[in-house]
Parts: sequence; C-alpha cells; structure tokens
Amino acid sequence: MANNHLVMTTQLPNVDISSDVVYLHYQMPRELDMSTAENCVCFNLRRVTRVVTQFYDAEIRRHGIRPTQGTILAALQAKESWTMAELSEFLGMDRTTLVRNLRPLQRDGLAQAAGGGHGNLVELSISNKGRKQIEKLTPAWKAAQSAAVKTLGEKRWSAILSDLKRAATALNK
Repeated sequence: MANNHLVMTTQLPNVDISSDVVYLHYQMPRELDMSTAENCVCFNLRRVTRVVTQFYDAEIRRHGIRPTQGTILAALQAKESWTMAELSEFLGMDRTTLVRNLRPLQRDGLAQAAGGGHGNLVELSISNKGRKQIEKLTPAWKAAQSAAVKTLGEKRWSAILSDLKRAATALNK
C-alpha cells in the first residue's frame, strides 16, 4: 500500500489532493452563520464524502472496482438475493444510480439479475466471480478503512457513525 493518509481537521473548503495523500482542512467560523453554504449540512457532507471516496478509490481501483461498486458487491454478498427495491433502500441509493453502478458489475460477471419485465421483481445476487473479487479487494479496503479510522480516532469515528445513523433515521421520516 502506498503511504496514504487521510487527515481531517475542522476546516473546509480547502482541499489538497496530492498523488497519494489527501488533506482535508476545515476551519469552523467562531459563530455559525446558518445562511452561508460553508455551514450547509448537505454541502459539507457531500464534499467530505467525495474526498473520502477518492481516498478509498485510490486503494481499491487497482482491483477493477470503484468504491460505489464495492459497496454494492459487499451488500450482495451479505444476503443471498435482493430485489432492486430492497437493495436500493438498504444502500440509500435511488434506483437509477443503482442500475448505473450495477451495469459494469453485471457486464464483468460479478453480479447477476434475474426476472424483471412488466411488473415482475428483479432479483439481484453476487456471482462466484464477484465473491472472488471481494476477497481480492478486501485487504485494500481494510487498509483504507484503517487509515481513515486512525485519522479520526476510533472513539471519534464511533461517535460520528452513531450521529450519522441518528440523523439519517430522523431525516428519513
């Protein structure tokens, strides 16, 4: 693994992306001005997720999978089969985005879809080739995950994850 670092401090919009190092700096204003984009929850979460996705992408892309596709494969592996609606809801992804990310996985023989047509459910599953692909990319994913959690600190990441889940549940009503 390259010497990748994900450094997250409390300053944003300055993002410095070097070849193997991603630094995210975010400086909170002393008083939150809720009328500005720099304090927008959506803006900040989307910006951070793009940087984090680029960081993971640098690790797992060499296995021919993008982080978004890896997430789909991991979900497909977790359950014997999914309907399109179930997987879409589980991933928090609209169906058109899910279909766009599934196409290359199906093309490469990593995922399978059965059924469909007028009102019929589409059943999705991972293929044996897809399971092998997950095995190959898991060490790279674990390296990226470890670096990100180390940067945040395990306790802090646990608290962030809990807060994000709580927010998603509250806002999904």
